[in-house]
This record gives sequence, C-alpha cells and structure tokens, in this order.
Amino acid sequence: MNSIQTVQTFLDHVFSGRMPEALALVADDATFIPSRPQPSSKVPLYGTYRGPEGAAQVFKTFAAVLKPEQFEVEAAFGEGEHAALHGKLKHYSVATGKPFVSDWALVCRVSQGKIALYHFFEDTAALEAALSA
Repeated sequence: MNSIQTVQTFLDHVFSGRMPEALALVADDATFIPSRPQPSSKVPLYGTYRGPEGAAQVFKTFAAVLKPEQFEVEAAFGEGEHAALHGKLKHYSVATGKPFVSDWALVCRVSQGKIALYHFFEDTAALEAALSA
C-alpha cells in the first residue's frame, strides 16, 4: 500500500468500527493531533497523543463527544511518505445535539507502512460552538 492507501484504509477501519485493524496501522511512536495540539478543558478532542494508545484515545473521545453523520473525502494526494486528504464533514454534539459542519483536511506521514503523523484540521470555532451549551 502507498501512503494514501494506508491512510484511507485506516479511516475506513475507524468509521466501520474495526479499531484493532485501524490501530495496527499506527506506528508505536506516532503523533496524533485531532485539531489543535494544545489540550483544552473546553474541547476534549484537542491535544497531542502518542502511539496506538493515543490514537485509540482520540477516537474513543471522538465517539463520546460527537455522533458522526457524514464524512466525505473529496480528494487525496501525496508523494512518498506524505499523504493529504480533504473533504467535508457533518457530525452532531452528543451533549448538545447541535450540528458541527466543517471543511476538513488531514495531513499524514506514513513510515514503513504505518501512520507516523496524523494531523487533522477543521473549523475549530464551529466545533466549539457545537459543543457549547
């Protein structure tokens, strides 16, 4: 698999509930940043996470905070170890029921067939608005 295929396979596993298969594609020393690298008491998804355990925590927190409805990949491109994808998403806040709609981009580095860097970019103001009461 090339880098783009690795990332797309990872996302397919995540969104179909196959976390063991997804985590098998994460390097032991991977860095996962699900929007902002600094943690926040207001948004539990912010922060920097490490390795398969950190990736598992990101998606466990995601499931506790957001109910996914739509995750559309519009394009994917990359070269060598690098992969980038972008698209649109629509999720709902579990706590407030408010929608969270955003364009998104994902930048990854894949090393030896495993994700070494996963940095997700989205409209953080819209995320914070959806999560706030």
